[in-house]
Amino acid sequence: MPDSRRPLGRVTTSRSLKRAFTHFVVIGLVAFSAAFGIAATQGTLPTQDDAAGAFDLVSRVRGGAAAEEQLRTSTFELQPDPYASDQPIPRSVVRVEPTPEPTPLPTPVAPPPAPPDPTPVPVVAARPASNGTLAWPVGGTITSYFSAGHLAIDIAADAGTSVHAAESGVVTWAGWRNNGGGYVVRIDHGNGINTVYNHLGAIWVSAGQAVSRGEGIGAVGCTGNCTGPHVHFEVIVGGVHVNPLRYL
Repeated sequence: MPDSRRPLGRVTTSRSLKRAFTHFVVIGLVAFSAAFGIAATQGTLPTQDDAAGAFDLVSRVRGGAAAEEQLRTSTFELQPDPYASDQPIPRSVVRVEPTPEPTPLPTPVAPPPAPPDPTPVPVVAARPASNGTLAWPVGGTITSYFSAGHLAIDIAADAGTSVHAAESGVVTWAGWRNNGGGYVVRIDHGNGINTVYNHLGAIWVSAGQAVSRGEGIGAVGCTGNCTGPHVHFEVIVGGVHVNPLRYL
């Protein structure tokens, strides 16, 4: 069986001989140079043939080293890849889509102003037929009658219902009373007869104004001391409070 380590041994031996031979040559050259220098000082220089021989020795050493290097040169043969293609590899094309412009938003439009509140229309209630001197100031239900402790009648009606003058006359008071009556209207009908309308929610006349029988003077409310929308209706004859039902 051939020894697998033999080539490695050859290379090692070759390198050792080469190095030893090179060292020998270098030592010889150093010695030759020293001898050449001594001869030059003494006037006995070596001939041209001697110098040529020395240089020929160096050339042989270099040639041997070159031959040794050629023996250790490895040669590689490149084989084409059987799977390689002659066609160039296409580059992937990346398309960059332009960013679309943002869609402009519509200009906000202010909402139309709210329509104004409609003007309240006075509620006209049917008044009972009058069989006496005075007309009913408002149609409704009597919730409290005339008595020694209540010198009037209370007529309940919806807030905002029109209150009418019981008879033609002149307004002598139209405004607020601090006696608990709230907004009050008083009318002088002549012949010593006066009517008073308490707890009104609104007043439509003013003092000194002449009014006609059945004319609107205000609206039902609950001002002053009251528990619900109604008209506190008083009749005064000759300065004395009387039962209003005697004149309606």
